[in-house]
Amino acid sequence: MKTTIISNIDFKSGVVEDFAEMTHMDGLVLDVRWKGNVHLRFYHRWSRFWYIVVRNEEPVSTYYHVSKLDEGFFKSVQKLVNEIDNGNFNKKKTQSEKVMEIVRKRNLTGYMNKTKWKEFLYAMTEEMMIAVPYDFKTLFEDSREKLLFGTSYDIESFNYYDFKSIEWVKVKPKFSEHIYQGRLMEDKIIDHDVEKEFLVLMEKYHIPYEYDSSEEVYVIYGYR
Repeated sequence: MKTTIISNIDFKSGVVEDFAEMTHMDGLVLDVRWKGNVHLRFYHRWSRFWYIVVRNEEPVSTYYHVSKLDEGFFKSVQKLVNEIDNGNFNKKKTQSEKVMEIVRKRNLTGYMNKTKWKEFLYAMTEEMMIAVPYDFKTLFEDSREKLLFGTSYDIESFNYYDFKSIEWVKVKPKFSEHIYQGRLMEDKIIDHDVEKEFLVLMEKYHIPYEYDSSEEVYVIYGYR
């Protein structure tokens, strides 16, 4: 992937960076740097390609996804490169600056930090006996009227591990699993209850939570 991108894109004043092998294990395959500590980074993970612009190690663009490296991909990347080289991203607010602006405006108080969110993820992915449904809301969303429960806690599913922008996470340790058995048969339904195990882990890692009886979920607030 790295060689293909380099041979098809003119990075202008951007410099291709070397990076540690451990970073490569995170999916990073190409890192290009400009003045002002602006980087364009490319990742390959789970048979998907994505890329992003960061400044001072924080996102200043959205995450762009593609399924293959085709002509459309190279045109889009070249356009993005031209914008970077023209300095369009030098003064864009970082994620932290945007978050702090919202926190001040809404007079919010932080309840979680990076360490706590990592402990939460470890508990849910390594210590729970089953994947537990959850949903989350970020500070950049006006509302989340209907919860969309998922059970994947990977980087793409869990807000790209951008913990600082998570307003809350709602976890449902009592849930029903529907197993498809074909068009002519009704789904098999398996009820799960791992509430006790979930609460033990929340206490173990000292993660603050509240129970919402109306939605039957446990709420972990990033901010409130």
